[in-house]
Amino acid sequence: MNNVEIAQLHWDITKLLEMGINEELARQLTPAQARDLVKGLLYLREKYRGWEDGHGERR
Repeated sequence: MNNVEIAQLHWDITKLLEMGINEELARQLTPAQARDLVKGLLYLREKYRGWEDGHGERR
């Protein structure tokens, strides 16, 4: 793993932990899995923004 890959993995894991992913699960992910999970969660968060307060609209 080069420095760029390590930095990306660190960012991905940090972001997953901020979003509430269990630390044990985060440790078990491969770099590709961590990246895909971050992308998926960010997509869902954007798509359903506002739903938690009942003001979101279905798109």
